Amino acid sequence: MRRLAVPLLLAASACWVPVERGQQMEERIQRLEDENALVQKQLEEQRAVVRERVAKADQKIAEVQRKLDELNATAHRTGADLGVNQDKLQDAVTRMKGQLEEEQHKLGELDQALAALRTDTAGRFAALKGAGALEEWESKKKAAEIKRPSDKASFLALAQKQEAAGERGVARELYDEYVKQWPADPRSADAWFRLGEIAYGDKRYREAVLAYGRVAQDFPRSDKAPDALYRTAEAMIALDLKDDAKAILEDLVSRHPKSSAAQKAKARLAELWPAHKRKGGKK
Repeated sequence: MRRLAVPLLLAASACWVPVERGQQMEERIQRLEDENALVQKQLEEQRAVVRERVAKADQKIAEVQRKLDELNATAHRTGADLGVNQDKLQDAVTRMKGQLEEEQHKLGELDQALAALRTDTAGRFAALKGAGALEEWESKKKAAEIKRPSDKASFLALAQKQEAAGERGVARELYDEYVKQWPADPRSADAWFRLGEIAYGDKRYREAVLAYGRVAQDFPRSDKAPDALYRTAEAMIALDLKDDAKAILEDLVSRHPKSSAAQKAKARLAELWPAHKRKGGKK
């Protein structure tokens, strides 16, 4: 395909926002991220201290237990002496076990606080970065709760079921996992195409171009390849890259002349460039 380099170039470009407002937002988010990193660092330090205490308590209990075992094995001591020493050591073990339980409880509370902070922070930053980022974060949470099938067919069917149910964000996560887990599987062409369609529907045209491009590049013999080329051109038109779109439509007609996508491409070329010569066309 002549224009496969285009999706990579598009990926490097960013959405336009007013410069001043964009800088203010980035600075605000950066300050919040710095503050959150400091809080997380403090919690991690507290957690490390408690872990050290737990480890020392475990070690001390083990030492005392060894002494108890030694006393039990000592035959020359009198029963009274042995009993007194055992009672003292047993009391020490009981106290240390109580301290250990207390420290483990503190460690559990710190773990919960740290996990809650990370989850809450991820959500707040996603909200600050825009509705799309928040939706993506929520979709990741939902997707993480879904049990994945082990076989490929069921996994893809699960993603398709989520998309049909209106859970497009969850479906996107599952399709993305599918193409990463089984990149060479022929059905990955379908997953990439659906990723393109979801991105296109969300007006994320750059992502759509990349996804459609993977179908055309990695699975050129797939029955999805002609449609992927056509949808790539449509996404490029939406990005106001009409010259690139024109080349892809012409390439589609040349490569897949008998496909329904080629017929749509011819109609699109005639609609947008009626005065231009095309392969097999007229002015």
